Amino acid sequence: MDMKKVGIAEMAPLFLVLAIDSMGLGILFPILSSMIIDPSSTFLSPQTSNLVREFFYGLIIGIYMIAWFFGSAILGDLSDIIGRKKSLLICLLGACVGYLISGMAFYLHSLSVLIIGRLVAGFTCGSQPIAQAAIVDISSPEDKARNIGFILLASSLGFVFGPLAGGILSDSRFFSWFNYATPMLFAGIFSLANAGLLWKYFSETFTATRKAKIQPSLAFKIFIDAFKHPKICWLSLVLLIFISGWGEYFGFIAQFLLRRYAYSSLQTSLFMVVLAIGFSISFGFLVDYCSAHFNLKRCICFNLFVAAAVCLITFLTYTPWVAWVGSILVGLSVGIAYSLLITMFSNQVDESEQGWVMGVTNAIMALSFGVTTFLSGFAAHLSEGLPILWACFGMFIAGILLRTKKI
Repeated sequence: MDMKKVGIAEMAPLFLVLAIDSMGLGILFPILSSMIIDPSSTFLSPQTSNLVREFFYGLIIGIYMIAWFFGSAILGDLSDIIGRKKSLLICLLGACVGYLISGMAFYLHSLSVLIIGRLVAGFTCGSQPIAQAAIVDISSPEDKARNIGFILLASSLGFVFGPLAGGILSDSRFFSWFNYATPMLFAGIFSLANAGLLWKYFSETFTATRKAKIQPSLAFKIFIDAFKHPKICWLSLVLLIFISGWGEYFGFIAQFLLRRYAYSSLQTSLFMVVLAIGFSISFGFLVDYCSAHFNLKRCICFNLFVAAAVCLITFLTYTPWVAWVGSILVGLSVGIAYSLLITMFSNQVDESEQGWVMGVTNAIMALSFGVTTFLSGFAAHLSEGLPILWACFGMFIAGILLRTKKI
C-alpha cells in the first residue's frame, strides 16, 4: 500500500488498538485493590481472610498477562492466515466481550465471572503486535521511524488514561451511578466503537505469501527458543528477571498504597497517572537521546539501578510524597531501560529475525509478569511492602547480570 494514500482516518484505529491494549492493563489496577483487598468492600464476603484476598488479587492480575502470553502467539498466527484487519476485529470484539463480562462480575459479585472476563480480555490483548505490524505495513521508509514513535506514544497514552479512567469512572462522588463496573463497561464500549472505525476506514495491509497454521504451543516454543539462541539467551534472562521486578511494582503498588496509606481508588489512579507520565516522557523524549549519546548496556544498567534504589526507598519510608516522587523516577528509568534493552535484542539478530525477536520479548514480558504477580499474593499477605522489595531485587539483579556479561 502506498503510504501517501493513507490518511489519518485509516491510521487512527490502529493507534487506538494500541491505546486500548495499554488501557486494558491499567484500567483495573486503581479499583482492584479497593475491591479485593479492602475488607469494607462488598465484592467479597466480609469473612474472607486477608491471605485469600491477596491470593485473588495476584491471580486476577497474573491471569490477564498469562492469557496475553498465549493470545499474542495464537492471534499472530491467525493474522498470517486471515489478514490483519479480520484478526484485529476479532481482537477488539473479544476485548469488548471481556470487558463487559468483567463489568457484569461487579454487579453479580462473582469472582469467577471476573476471572473469565480478564481471561478473555487478556487473550485478545494479543492484538498489539498485529496492530504494530499493520502500521509498519503501511509506512513508507521515510515515515517508518515517525510511525514507530506514534506506536510508543499511543501505548503511553493508554497507560496514562487507563488508570485515570479506572479511578474516575469508579468514583460515585462524580456521578451517583459510577461504581466498580463503570470503567469496564466504558472500556467495552470503547473497544466496540474502535472496531467500527477499523471496519469502516482500515483496508487490509497484508497478503499471505505462505500457508500458516495456528499453533497453540507456539508461545512456549518462542519462549524456550529464546534461551537456546546464543546471541540473546543472556539478554532473555536479564529481561525475564527485570520484568519480574517491574511486574511487582506495577502490579502491587495500588495494593501497597491502600494498605500503607489508606488511599482511595481515585488517589491510586492519580498516582499511576504520574507513573505513566514518567513512562511517556522516557518514550517520547529520552530514549532517542540516550541511545544516541550513551552506551546502551551501561545506560540500561544505570536505569535499572536507579529504579531498584527508588523501590527500596519506597519500601523503607512511610511518607507518601516519597512514593509520589519515586513513581515518576521509576516510570522514567524503567521506560528507558526497557526500550534500550529491546533495542539490544534487535541488534543481536539480522533483518530476517526481527519479527521473531520481537515476539520473544513479548512472550518473556507477558509470562514473567503474569507468573510473578500470580505468585506474589502470598508475599503481599505477609507485608504490603514485600512486592516492592521484590521489585527492588529483581531490577538490581537484572542490572548486575547485564553488567557482568560481555555482549
